[in-house]
Amino acid sequence: MRAALLPAVLLFSACGGGGGGGTSVAAPVRLSVPDLDLGPATTSAELLVQFAQPPATGTALLQVAIELPPALTIAPGAPLQPGQPLATLKGEMVSGRYLVVCGDDRNREALPLRTGLLFSLRLATTTPRQVGTFQITLRDLLAARSDSSNADGDVNPVVATVIVR
Repeated sequence: MRAALLPAVLLFSACGGGGGGGTSVAAPVRLSVPDLDLGPATTSAELLVQFAQPPATGTALLQVAIELPPALTIAPGAPLQPGQPLATLKGEMVSGRYLVVCGDDRNREALPLRTGLLFSLRLATTTPRQVGTFQITLRDLLAARSDSSNADGDVNPVVATVIVR
């Protein structure tokens, strides 16, 4: 699956088949995630990843790195679930981070992503259980429009607080 996750340079040419360019005047694409509170009997939770604001016009493909604390791991099975119709939703551990590609990297006329929930990522507590307050960080957001031009991704990391009881 490593070959399926594209480097940043190829990510943008995959959406829409090439071309693009120009300067973006829209607000940068920004994601949001809620804080999580895992009670003593809870062994898994869903991290809900969504747009923090309506995305730049035509945003059709995203790549984001998710950094987990030592108290959490990616749940086995199919941890990624779409929050809207997506031609592409794939994830893989790369250098200790879970890299997710979301949107449409298959079609020349890629459909734009919609406002709201993009995907959920199922997380599990580690064994032995580590209790405390931790952070999940989303960083290195890259985005592309349907016409293959870059959509500016917010350079600031997005952080969710996780309490494991």
